[in-house]
Amino acid sequence: MFFIKNKFLLILVLIILLVVNNLYSQQINELSKKKKEIENEIEAISNLLKKTENESKNSLNNIRLTKKKIELKNSLIKQIDNESDQLNDKITLRKGKIDSLNQQIGLIKNDYKRIILFSQNSKNKNILLLLVFTAKDFNQAYKRIKYYQQIFNYKKKLVARYYGTINEIKNENEKLTDNINLLSKKQKEKEYEIVALKKEEGSFLQKINELSKKKSDLLIELEEQKKISKKINDEIKRLIEEEARRETENKNAPQEKRILLSNNFRDNVGKFMLPVSNGIITGNYGESFHPILKEVKIKNNGIDITISQKSDVFSIYKGEVRKIFKVPGSNLAIIIRHGRYLTVYTNLTGINVAVGQEINTYQKIGEINLQKGEESSILHFELWNENKTEDPLKWFRKSDK
Repeated sequence: MFFIKNKFLLILVLIILLVVNNLYSQQINELSKKKKEIENEIEAISNLLKKTENESKNSLNNIRLTKKKIELKNSLIKQIDNESDQLNDKITLRKGKIDSLNQQIGLIKNDYKRIILFSQNSKNKNILLLLVFTAKDFNQAYKRIKYYQQIFNYKKKLVARYYGTINEIKNENEKLTDNINLLSKKQKEKEYEIVALKKEEGSFLQKINELSKKKSDLLIELEEQKKISKKINDEIKRLIEEEARRETENKNAPQEKRILLSNNFRDNVGKFMLPVSNGIITGNYGESFHPILKEVKIKNNGIDITISQKSDVFSIYKGEVRKIFKVPGSNLAIIIRHGRYLTVYTNLTGINVAVGQEINTYQKIGEINLQKGEESSILHFELWNENKTEDPLKWFRKSDK
Protein backbone atom coordinates (compact mmCIF):
# COMPACT_ATOMS: atom_id res chain seq x y z
CA MET A 1 0.00 0.00 0.00
CA PHE A 2 0.98 3.63 -0.50
CA PHE A 3 1.48 4.23 3.22
CA ILE A 4 3.78 1.22 3.56
CA LYS A 5 5.90 2.40 0.64
CA ASN A 6 6.39 5.87 2.12
CA LYS A 7 6.41 5.29 5.87
CA PHE A 8 10.08 4.28 5.92
CA LEU A 9 11.07 7.57 4.29
CA LEU A 10 9.01 9.54 6.81
CA ILE A 11 10.44 7.55 9.73
CA LEU A 12 13.96 8.27 8.44
CA VAL A 13 13.17 11.99 8.21
CA LEU A 14 11.74 11.99 11.75
CA ILE A 15 14.81 10.17 13.13
CA ILE A 16 17.14 12.71 11.48
CA LEU A 17 15.06 15.58 12.89
CA LEU A 18 15.14 13.98 16.36
CA VAL A 19 18.95 13.56 16.29
CA VAL A 20 19.54 17.12 15.06
CA ASN A 21 17.05 18.47 17.61
CA ASN A 22 18.89 16.69 20.45
CA LEU A 23 22.17 18.10 19.15
CA TYR A 24 20.75 21.62 19.22
CA SER A 25 19.44 21.03 22.75
CA GLN A 26 22.94 20.01 23.86
CA GLN A 27 24.47 23.09 22.20
CA ILE A 28 21.90 25.36 23.87
CA ASN A 29 22.73 23.81 27.27
CA GLU A 30 26.46 24.43 26.68
CA LEU A 31 25.76 28.03 25.65
CA SER A 32 23.59 28.54 28.74
CA LYS A 33 26.38 27.20 30.94
CA LYS A 34 28.91 29.57 29.35
CA LYS A 35 26.44 32.45 29.72
CA LYS A 36 26.03 31.65 33.43
CA GLU A 37 29.81 31.71 33.91
CA ILE A 38 29.99 35.16 32.27
CA GLU A 39 27.10 36.43 34.42
CA ASN A 40 28.85 35.18 37.59
CA GLU A 41 32.07 36.95 36.63
CA ILE A 42 30.17 40.17 35.85
CA GLU A 43 28.50 39.95 39.27
CA ALA A 44 31.87 39.43 40.98
CA ILE A 45 33.35 42.46 39.20
CA SER A 46 30.27 44.56 40.04
CA ASN A 47 30.59 43.68 43.73
CA LEU A 48 34.29 44.51 43.67
CA LEU A 49 33.65 47.85 41.95
CA LYS A 50 31.05 48.78 44.58
CA LYS A 51 33.62 48.15 47.31
CA THR A 52 36.45 50.05 45.64
CA GLU A 53 34.70 52.96 43.91
CA ASN A 54 35.86 55.43 46.58
CA GLU A 55 39.48 54.22 46.74
CA SER A 56 41.82 56.71 45.11
CA LYS A 57 44.77 54.32 45.38
CA ASN A 58 43.07 51.68 43.24
CA SER A 59 41.43 54.07 40.76
CA LEU A 60 43.49 52.74 37.84
CA ASN A 61 42.59 49.19 38.78
CA ASN A 62 38.92 50.27 38.85
CA ILE A 63 39.34 51.43 35.26
CA ARG A 64 40.67 47.98 34.36
CA LEU A 65 37.81 46.29 36.22
CA THR A 66 35.23 48.43 34.44
CA LYS A 67 36.88 47.74 31.08
CA LYS A 68 36.79 44.00 31.77
CA LYS A 69 33.14 44.27 32.80
CA ILE A 70 32.36 45.97 29.47
CA GLU A 71 34.19 43.18 27.61
CA LEU A 72 32.19 40.58 29.53
CA LYS A 73 28.95 42.44 28.79
CA ASN A 74 29.78 42.28 25.08
CA SER A 75 30.53 38.55 25.46
CA LEU A 76 27.22 38.10 27.27
CA ILE A 77 25.29 39.79 24.45
CA LYS A 78 27.12 37.57 21.97
CA GLN A 79 26.15 34.49 24.00
CA ILE A 80 22.50 35.61 23.99
CA ASP A 81 22.73 36.01 20.19
CA ASN A 82 24.19 32.50 19.91
CA GLU A 83 21.41 31.06 22.07
CA SER A 84 18.81 32.91 19.96
CA ASP A 85 20.34 31.52 16.76
CA GLN A 86 20.21 28.00 18.19
CA LEU A 87 16.58 28.51 19.24
CA ASN A 88 15.68 29.79 15.76
CA ASP A 89 17.25 26.67 14.24
CA LYS A 90 15.42 24.51 16.76
CA ILE A 91 12.11 26.21 15.94
CA THR A 92 12.71 25.61 12.22
CA LEU A 93 13.46 21.93 12.89
CA ARG A 94 10.39 21.57 15.09
CA LYS A 95 8.19 23.10 12.40
CA GLY A 96 9.72 20.65 9.91
CA LYS A 97 8.96 17.76 12.24
CA ILE A 98 5.35 18.91 12.64
CA ASP A 99 5.02 19.13 8.83
CA SER A 100 6.39 15.58 8.50
CA LEU A 101 3.96 14.31 11.13
CA ASN A 102 1.07 16.00 9.33
CA GLN A 103 2.17 14.30 6.11
CA GLN A 104 2.19 11.03 8.01
CA ILE A 105 -1.39 11.73 9.13
CA GLY A 106 -2.33 12.29 5.49
CA LEU A 107 -0.79 8.97 4.45
CA ILE A 108 -2.56 7.14 7.27
CA LYS A 109 -5.91 8.63 6.22
CA ASN A 110 -5.36 7.69 2.57
CA ASP A 111 -4.44 4.13 3.48
CA TYR A 112 -7.42 3.86 5.81
CA LYS A 113 -9.74 5.00 3.00
CA ARG A 114 -8.36 2.25 0.75
CA ILE A 115 -9.11 -0.38 3.39
CA ILE A 116 -12.66 0.95 3.83
CA LEU A 117 -13.21 0.92 0.05
CA PHE A 118 -11.87 -2.62 -0.13
CA SER A 119 -14.28 -3.69 2.62
CA GLN A 120 -17.23 -1.99 0.89
CA ASN A 121 -16.42 -3.66 -2.42
CA SER A 122 -16.69 -7.05 -0.70
CA LYS A 123 -20.52 -6.90 -0.65
CA ASN A 124 -21.05 -10.50 0.34
CA LYS A 125 -20.74 -10.71 4.13
CA ASN A 126 -19.89 -14.37 3.80
CA ILE A 127 -17.12 -13.75 1.27
CA LEU A 128 -14.50 -15.14 3.64
CA LEU A 129 -16.43 -18.43 3.92
CA LEU A 130 -16.86 -18.49 0.16
CA LEU A 131 -13.13 -17.97 -0.40
CA VAL A 132 -12.28 -20.69 2.10
CA PHE A 133 -14.62 -23.28 0.62
CA THR A 134 -13.58 -22.51 -2.96
CA ALA A 135 -9.90 -22.92 -2.15
CA LYS A 136 -8.04 -25.63 -4.04
CA ASP A 137 -6.45 -27.01 -0.90
CA PHE A 138 -5.93 -26.40 2.80
CA ASN A 139 -2.82 -24.21 2.31
CA GLN A 140 -4.68 -21.84 -0.01
CA ALA A 141 -7.60 -21.62 2.42
CA TYR A 142 -5.20 -20.90 5.30
CA LYS A 143 -3.46 -18.13 3.34
CA ARG A 144 -6.82 -16.50 2.51
CA ILE A 145 -7.81 -16.52 6.19
CA LYS A 146 -4.42 -15.02 7.18
CA TYR A 147 -4.81 -12.34 4.50
CA TYR A 148 -8.13 -11.20 5.95
CA GLN A 149 -6.69 -11.25 9.47
CA GLN A 150 -3.77 -9.08 8.33
CA ILE A 151 -6.14 -6.53 6.77
CA PHE A 152 -8.18 -6.41 9.99
CA ASN A 153 -5.06 -6.07 12.20
CA TYR A 154 -3.55 -3.46 9.90
CA LYS A 155 -6.76 -1.44 10.15
CA LYS A 156 -6.45 -1.48 13.97
CA LYS A 157 -2.78 -0.45 13.76
CA LEU A 158 -3.65 2.46 11.47
CA VAL A 159 -6.17 3.74 14.00
CA ALA A 160 -3.62 3.46 16.84
CA ARG A 161 -0.91 5.11 14.74
CA TYR A 162 -3.30 7.90 13.79
CA TYR A 163 -4.09 8.84 17.39
CA GLY A 164 -0.44 8.38 18.43
CA THR A 165 0.69 10.77 15.70
CA ILE A 166 -2.05 13.27 16.64
CA ASN A 167 -0.74 13.28 20.24
CA GLU A 168 2.84 13.67 19.03
CA ILE A 169 1.83 16.69 16.91
CA LYS A 170 0.12 18.17 19.97
CA ASN A 171 3.30 17.71 22.07
CA GLU A 172 5.50 19.19 19.35
CA ASN A 173 3.20 22.22 19.05
CA GLU A 174 3.46 22.77 22.81
CA LYS A 175 7.27 22.56 22.63
CA LEU A 176 7.24 24.91 19.64
CA THR A 177 5.25 27.44 21.66
CA ASP A 178 7.77 27.12 24.53
CA ASN A 179 10.68 27.68 22.11
CA ILE A 180 9.02 30.77 20.62
CA ASN A 181 8.32 32.19 24.10
CA LEU A 182 11.92 31.51 25.17
CA LEU A 183 13.21 33.22 22.01
CA SER A 184 11.08 36.27 22.82
CA LYS A 185 12.52 36.26 26.35
CA LYS A 186 16.08 36.13 24.94
CA GLN A 187 15.37 39.10 22.69
CA LYS A 188 14.12 41.14 25.68
CA GLU A 189 17.16 40.03 27.69
CA LYS A 190 19.43 41.25 24.90
CA GLU A 191 17.68 44.64 24.83
CA TYR A 192 18.19 44.95 28.60
CA GLU A 193 21.89 44.04 28.37
CA ILE A 194 22.46 46.56 25.55
CA VAL A 195 21.03 49.32 27.77
CA ALA A 196 23.21 48.13 30.68
CA LEU A 197 26.26 48.06 28.38
CA LYS A 198 25.72 51.66 27.28
CA LYS A 199 25.46 52.66 30.93
CA GLU A 200 28.76 50.91 31.73
CA GLU A 201 30.45 52.55 28.75
CA GLY A 202 29.26 55.95 29.99
CA SER A 203 30.61 55.20 33.47
CA PHE A 204 33.91 54.07 31.94
CA LEU A 205 34.33 57.32 29.98
CA GLN A 206 33.50 59.34 33.09
CA LYS A 207 36.17 57.51 35.11
CA ILE A 208 38.68 58.02 32.30
CA ASN A 209 37.98 61.76 32.26
CA GLU A 210 38.26 62.06 36.04
CA LEU A 211 41.51 60.11 36.16
CA SER A 212 42.97 62.07 33.23
CA LYS A 213 43.06 65.11 35.51
CA LYS A 214 45.50 63.28 37.81
CA LYS A 215 48.28 62.79 35.28
CA SER A 216 51.09 63.51 37.75
CA ASP A 217 49.77 60.87 40.19
CA LEU A 218 49.54 58.34 37.39
CA LEU A 219 53.13 58.97 36.33
CA ILE A 220 54.30 58.41 39.91
CA GLU A 221 52.31 55.17 40.09
CA LEU A 222 53.80 54.09 36.76
CA GLU A 223 57.34 54.67 38.05
CA GLU A 224 56.56 52.61 41.16
CA GLN A 225 55.36 49.73 38.97
CA LYS A 226 58.55 49.92 36.91
CA LYS A 227 60.64 49.72 40.09
CA ILE A 228 58.70 46.66 41.26
CA SER A 229 59.15 44.98 37.88
CA LYS A 230 62.88 45.77 37.86
CA LYS A 231 63.27 44.40 41.39
CA ILE A 232 61.65 41.09 40.39
CA ASN A 233 63.75 40.85 37.22
CA ASP A 234 66.95 41.55 39.17
CA GLU A 235 66.11 38.91 41.79
CA ILE A 236 65.37 36.27 39.15
CA LYS A 237 68.57 37.12 37.28
CA ARG A 238 70.53 36.89 40.53
CA LEU A 239 68.88 33.57 41.40
CA ILE A 240 69.68 32.05 37.99
CA GLU A 241 73.30 33.21 38.23
CA GLU A 242 73.65 31.70 41.72
CA GLU A 243 72.18 28.39 40.54
CA ALA A 244 74.43 28.38 37.48
CA ARG A 245 77.48 28.66 39.74
CA ARG A 246 76.24 25.78 41.90
CA GLU A 247 75.49 23.60 38.89
CA THR A 248 79.00 24.14 37.57
CA GLU A 249 80.23 22.35 40.69
CA ASN A 250 77.73 19.48 40.37
CA LYS A 251 76.15 19.25 36.91
CA ASN A 252 74.45 15.85 36.89
CA ALA A 253 72.01 15.44 39.80
CA PRO A 254 70.44 18.90 39.86
CA GLN A 255 70.15 18.99 36.07
CA GLU A 256 68.35 15.61 35.92
CA LYS A 257 65.90 16.73 38.60
CA ARG A 258 65.32 20.03 36.82
CA ILE A 259 64.58 18.39 33.46
CA LEU A 260 62.15 15.89 35.05
CA LEU A 261 60.21 18.60 36.87
CA SER A 262 60.27 20.73 33.74
CA ASN A 263 58.69 17.97 31.65
CA ASN A 264 55.98 17.40 34.24
CA PHE A 265 55.30 21.12 34.48
CA ARG A 266 55.04 21.51 30.71
CA ASP A 267 52.41 18.74 30.57
CA ASN A 268 50.02 20.97 32.52
CA VAL A 269 49.45 23.72 29.95
CA GLY A 270 45.83 24.82 30.34
CA LYS A 271 45.33 22.77 33.52
CA PHE A 272 46.60 24.92 36.41
CA MET A 273 44.28 26.75 38.81
CA LEU A 274 44.84 30.37 39.77
CA PRO A 275 47.07 30.83 42.85
CA VAL A 276 44.16 32.51 44.71
CA SER A 277 40.48 31.65 45.03
CA ASN A 278 37.80 34.09 43.86
CA GLY A 279 40.30 36.35 42.12
CA ILE A 280 39.62 38.43 39.01
CA ILE A 281 42.34 38.93 36.40
CA THR A 282 42.62 42.68 35.83
CA GLY A 283 46.07 42.93 34.26
CA ASN A 284 47.18 40.87 31.26
CA TYR A 285 50.63 39.78 30.12
CA GLY A 286 52.60 41.77 27.56
CA GLU A 287 52.77 45.33 26.30
CA SER A 288 49.76 47.62 26.08
CA PHE A 289 49.00 51.31 26.04
CA HIS A 290 48.23 52.94 29.36
CA PRO A 291 44.42 53.34 29.68
CA ILE A 292 44.80 57.04 30.54
CA LEU A 293 48.25 58.12 29.35
CA LYS A 294 47.67 57.11 25.75
CA GLU A 295 51.20 57.97 24.66
CA VAL A 296 52.73 55.66 27.30
CA LYS A 297 53.26 51.93 26.77
CA ILE A 298 53.32 49.67 29.81
CA LYS A 299 54.84 46.21 30.00
CA ASN A 300 53.52 43.49 32.27
CA ASN A 301 55.74 40.43 32.71
CA GLY A 302 52.86 38.51 34.29
CA ILE A 303 49.23 38.95 35.26
CA ASP A 304 47.50 40.92 38.02
CA ILE A 305 44.77 39.21 40.04
CA THR A 306 42.46 41.44 42.09
CA ILE A 307 40.93 40.10 45.32
CA SER A 308 38.33 41.74 47.55
CA GLN A 309 39.06 39.91 50.80
CA LYS A 310 41.89 38.24 52.67
CA SER A 311 42.99 35.25 50.58
CA ASP A 312 45.41 32.35 50.84
CA VAL A 313 48.02 32.13 48.10
CA PHE A 314 48.93 28.70 46.70
CA SER A 315 51.75 27.34 44.59
CA ILE A 316 50.32 26.29 41.23
CA TYR A 317 52.67 23.27 41.07
CA LYS A 318 55.10 21.26 43.18
CA GLY A 319 58.62 22.62 43.42
CA GLU A 320 61.21 24.20 45.68
CA VAL A 321 61.12 27.65 47.28
CA ARG A 322 64.26 29.37 46.01
CA LYS A 323 63.87 32.96 47.14
CA ILE A 324 61.81 35.18 49.43
CA PHE A 325 62.42 38.91 49.23
CA LYS A 326 60.89 42.30 49.99
CA VAL A 327 59.64 44.41 47.11
CA PRO A 328 59.44 48.15 47.90
CA GLY A 329 55.81 49.25 47.63
CA SER A 330 54.59 45.70 47.04
CA ASN A 331 55.15 43.72 50.27
CA LEU A 332 56.82 40.28 49.93
CA ALA A 333 57.57 38.06 46.94
CA ILE A 334 58.32 34.34 46.57
CA ILE A 335 60.12 32.57 43.72
CA ILE A 336 59.47 28.83 43.33
CA ARG A 337 61.40 26.63 40.93
CA HIS A 338 59.70 23.81 38.99
CA GLY A 339 62.52 22.32 36.94
CA ARG A 340 63.37 24.82 34.21
CA TYR A 341 60.34 26.91 35.13
CA LEU A 342 59.96 29.57 37.81
CA THR A 343 56.78 31.05 39.28
CA VAL A 344 56.76 34.40 41.10
CA TYR A 345 54.12 35.53 43.62
CA THR A 346 54.28 39.22 44.56
CA ASN A 347 52.52 41.44 47.12
CA LEU A 348 52.13 38.78 49.82
CA THR A 349 51.48 40.06 53.34
CA GLY A 350 52.34 36.77 55.03
CA ILE A 351 54.66 33.81 54.27
CA ASN A 352 54.08 30.14 55.20
CA VAL A 353 57.20 28.58 53.64
CA ALA A 354 60.99 28.90 53.86
CA VAL A 355 63.79 29.03 51.31
CA GLY A 356 64.86 25.50 50.30
CA GLN A 357 61.52 23.96 51.29
CA GLU A 358 59.98 21.37 48.95
CA ILE A 359 56.29 22.08 48.41
CA ASN A 360 53.37 20.26 46.82
CA THR A 361 50.96 21.32 44.10
CA TYR A 362 48.45 23.87 45.38
CA GLN A 363 50.10 24.06 48.79
CA LYS A 364 49.57 27.28 50.71
CA ILE A 365 52.70 29.44 50.55
CA GLY A 366 51.36 32.65 52.07
CA GLU A 367 48.49 35.07 52.10
CA ILE A 368 47.49 38.41 50.69
CA ASN A 369 45.57 40.73 52.96
CA LEU A 370 43.82 44.05 52.53
CA GLN A 371 45.66 47.04 53.91
CA LYS A 372 43.89 49.34 56.34
CA GLY A 373 41.31 51.46 54.54
CA GLU A 374 41.44 49.31 51.38
CA GLU A 375 38.66 47.19 49.91
CA SER A 376 40.84 45.28 47.43
CA SER A 377 44.38 44.14 46.79
CA ILE A 378 46.35 42.75 43.85
CA LEU A 379 48.46 39.61 43.57
CA HIS A 380 51.05 39.93 40.81
CA PHE A 381 51.98 36.55 39.31
CA GLU A 382 54.73 35.75 36.80
CA LEU A 383 55.89 32.58 35.04
CA TRP A 384 59.42 32.23 33.67
CA ASN A 385 61.10 29.60 31.51
CA GLU A 386 64.58 30.14 32.95
CA ASN A 387 65.35 33.76 31.96
CA LYS A 388 62.38 34.30 29.63
CA THR A 389 58.86 35.26 30.66
CA GLU A 390 55.78 33.44 29.36
CA ASP A 391 52.11 34.39 29.32
CA PRO A 392 50.67 32.75 32.46
CA LEU A 393 47.13 32.74 31.06
CA LYS A 394 47.89 29.91 28.63
CA TRP A 395 48.79 27.71 31.59
CA PHE A 396 45.52 28.21 33.47
CA ARG A 397 42.19 26.47 32.97
CA LYS A 398 39.73 28.29 30.71
CA SER A 399 37.21 28.60 33.54
CA ASP A 400 39.79 30.53 35.61
CA LYS A 401 40.74 33.04 32.91
